[in-house]
Order: sequence, then C-alpha cells, then structure tokens
Amino acid sequence: MAARGPNQYHAPQPTSFVHAYPPPGGTPPPVLHPTQPSTNASSLYKGERVDVAYRTVTRTPSPTPSEAEALSGKTRTCNLKKYFNPQFYKSPRNIFYLIVTLVVIGGLIAFVVLEQQILDALSPAARWLRETPGAWLIPIAIMVVMSFPPLFGHEFVALFCGDVWGLWIGFAIVAAGTIVGELATFFTFRYCCRGRNEKSEKSSLQYALLAEVIRQGGLKLTIMVRYSAIPAHMMTAIFASVGMTLRTFLIAAFVALPKQFASVYFGVAENSGAPTDENGTKSPSKTTKIIKIMVLTANVVITLITMRYVNSKIDGVKQQVIYARRKARQAKVPGIGGDASSSWVSFSQDDDAEAQVKTPFMAPSSRDSMDIVPTMGTPRGRPSYL
Repeated sequence: MAARGPNQYHAPQPTSFVHAYPPPGGTPPPVLHPTQPSTNASSLYKGERVDVAYRTVTRTPSPTPSEAEALSGKTRTCNLKKYFNPQFYKSPRNIFYLIVTLVVIGGLIAFVVLEQQILDALSPAARWLRETPGAWLIPIAIMVVMSFPPLFGHEFVALFCGDVWGLWIGFAIVAAGTIVGELATFFTFRYCCRGRNEKSEKSSLQYALLAEVIRQGGLKLTIMVRYSAIPAHMMTAIFASVGMTLRTFLIAAFVALPKQFASVYFGVAENSGAPTDENGTKSPSKTTKIIKIMVLTANVVITLITMRYVNSKIDGVKQQVIYARRKARQAKVPGIGGDASSSWVSFSQDDDAEAQVKTPFMAPSSRDSMDIVPTMGTPRGRPSYL
C-alpha cells in the first residue's frame, strides 16, 4: 500500500511564527519620526514607509452656537420671537439694549408729535440767529459735533435751519455741516479706531458679517444705506473702519444730500412759510402734508428694501466668513500655527465657550498607526513588509 500523503481536506499543522519582532537575522526596523516627513517623494511606490506628522493633523473646529444659528436659516433684521423667550431677559446687556431702543423710539415719537411746539419755543433763538452776522457757523458746528456716534439729531437741526434761513440758504448750511461732520467722523474712525473695529469683528459674528458685506457692496450699497432711515453718521463710522475708500464715501455723501433737503423743506413749509389763520396759528398746507407723507413713506420703503438687500448679501457671505473663523481657531491649536493677519479670516470667536482651543481630534486609525507610544515614548515601528 502506498504511503498516504497529507490530507488536503484538513487544516495544515501550525508552524512557528515567521514574522518575529524584531525580524531575526535582519536589519532592525528604522525609528520613524512623526514630525519629520520623508525626504524621498517616491518612497510610496517602493514599499517603504511614508512618514506623516500625525500630531499636527487636526480637524476644523465645529461651528459655535452663534455660528450654527446663523447657518441654520436666512438672516433676519428683527427677530421678535427672542423677546418672548425668558432666557433673553437673563442677560443684562439685552435688557440695556432693549431700554435704549425703547427710549429712542419714544423720543422720536415725542419729537414728531411736539415738533411745532418745540420750534415755537425756539422762536427767540431763531430771531437772534437771523439778525446776528456769522451765526450760520453755529448750526454747522453743532452738526459736526453730532456726527460722532452715538449722538444724533441732524434732522432737527435741518428743520431749524429751514425755519431760520429759508430753503436754499438753510440747505447750503445743512449740506456744509453734513459733509464736514461726516469727513471728521470718517477720518477719526479710520485712523484712531481701527484697532477697536478689529476687536469688534473678532468678538461679534454679526459685525463681522456686516463688515464683509460692506467691503463687497461698493457704492450701490453705500447709497442705499444713506437714503434709508439708518442714521448716516452711524454707518460712516463702520464705512471708515472696514476700509471704504474716500472717493466712494464722498460720492455717496453728495448723492444722498436730497434727503437733507427734504428736512429743510419741511422746516420752511411747516413753520416760517406756513399759512396763518385768523387766530395767528400756523398750520401746514394740505400740499405740505401730502409731500411729508410721501417722503416718509419713501423713506420707510427704501429702508425695508435696504435691509432685505443687506440680509441677502449676508446670507451669501456667511458660509465663507464662518468657515474662515473656524480655520482661524484651528490655527491657534498648539503646533499648527498659521497666519492671523488678514481681515476676518484670522478672527477668533471670544463670545462663545466653544471657540476656545480644545484638544485636537485624531481618528482611531491614525492613533493606531503612530510610530511612537505616547505613554512610554518607545518605538513600536513595524517592518515595512507587514
């Protein structure tokens, strides 16, 4: 009977482990350095190990709560739902802003209702200004001072100038005060408040989005904002801080002067030029009332259009701005580094706890393939043939 050969239907007998560590009779495995990349660019195709700086590989940080909220839907100018949320009133800052807003709205309503009484009370001052040579410099100086935020009141000065000097002289005075005051604000915020603006862009997401929209909006957006109900000198501070050119600013300022002309006209038509009844009471004519309603309506419509336009532009840039802020936070992780010198790209988020630098994320597969044991500091490199 022939000798029986190995049964091909049975598993082979276990043999000794061939791939011992370190390999017997061979060269010991090289000690790889995770922070030192391979100098041979083609080593991937020669069966060699490619060094990867695993400790410098991190993922982009997740959006903070405010960034996630901004990305979740379309931008709205006024979100009334937040005022019905009890959490809103737990912040002293929110309460302060709400009180200031209510005071400003109440002041505007009182001015519209008591406009005639206020101008009548200023009649002695108006008479003195008419009779005093060079008195026209006084409203110009007042408008220059009022051009610096948070002061306001240009419209009231324009009404008063129309009442004192008439339509054309009053408009010339108001135009001079507006341009000089706006230029003073522009240069002050450009050269003296640049650092504060950069800090605001770093700490406030909404301000960073608005600043980027203004940078990209150009002359069209500037003119729309100046014709809206937003105080022009308030926006001048932002225009100067974000780097708007002087040429663009001056063109928009001169194009928006008709808005001041309307205020001077109302000062003439409703006071010095208004008809007087048999009791000596001045009352604006029907034509003046119609023109005033039309101007106010146009102002409201332009304001709504401008806000919707700005919100649409914010929706267009918020993905880019928020991603840049996330990459800036990633650059602050130790060992990563980065250039933090360009606009909002380098901005960190200081208003959210999630914006602080955290331990870098590393996938399990990356940790398993590391060539240095973190806890022992000993090499555990594997042979290249495994």
